[in-house]
Amino acid sequence: MAYCARNEYCESAIDFIARRTRLAFLETNAARKALPRVIEILANEHKWDNSKQKEELEKATEFLKTFKSSKNAQFHDGKHS
Repeated sequence: MAYCARNEYCESAIDFIARRTRLAFLETNAARKALPRVIEILANEHKWDNSKQKEELEKATEFLKTFKSSKNAQFHDGKHS
């Protein structure tokens, strides 16, 4: 995580959970749970103040709402019920 911020221009929580790890796409609930720590690390690396941290949390939370939660996923492939 810190490596991404320092060396790969990771500038937002959404960038990390969606592009760097794809966690948002793979496990929405886990991404939501990881957000506070992701933001904490990015804030430390980029010297974000509390206002910026709050903004990042709000943006990322709204972003995750656009995904269907894995808890509510419905599969129609005959393998899942």
